[in-house]
Amino acid sequence: MRCYEKGRLTPVTVVDHITPHKGDPELFWDKKNWQPLCETCHNIKTATEDGGFGN
Repeated sequence: MRCYEKGRLTPVTVVDHITPHKGDPELFWDKKNWQPLCETCHNIKTATEDGGFGN
């Protein structure tokens, strides 16, 4: 669902955690664990890969 992979350029609006941090502050602030996504792609990724917000 990532825009760029589908040939679309979309403004980035969210910094996503590649590996869910699950409250771990070290993983949360690790810039190597960040990726830029548009809000739609972030929401889809979070719901499908991470089990939804807050999980």
